[in-house]
Amino acid sequence: MDGVTEVDVAAVIGRTDELVIREIVRTGASRSELRRALALAKGPDDLVDPAALPPRMRRLVDLLAITLPEQGPRPLQGPQHRLPGAMKDIHRAA
Repeated sequence: MDGVTEVDVAAVIGRTDELVIREIVRTGASRSELRRALALAKGPDDLVDPAALPPRMRRLVDLLAITLPEQGPRPLQGPQHRLPGAMKDIHRAA
């Protein structure tokens, strides 16, 4: 099984830092490993324990995670009506 090439990596993740592409190629990963690692990097963190992954897959997931666009702010947890009330207290203290 041959490892991925720079062209393979660019086809899967698009344009990114050339150093990241070279590091992914250096792992010797196959195309199927690259696709699986990309799915893991995009998916929820709680589905797979990173320690359970082989070292090469952990490295791929780490490298791919830094190439993904920002997911944006996470939604607030708990009641959201508390924030404005807390802000009123700040204005009173000033």
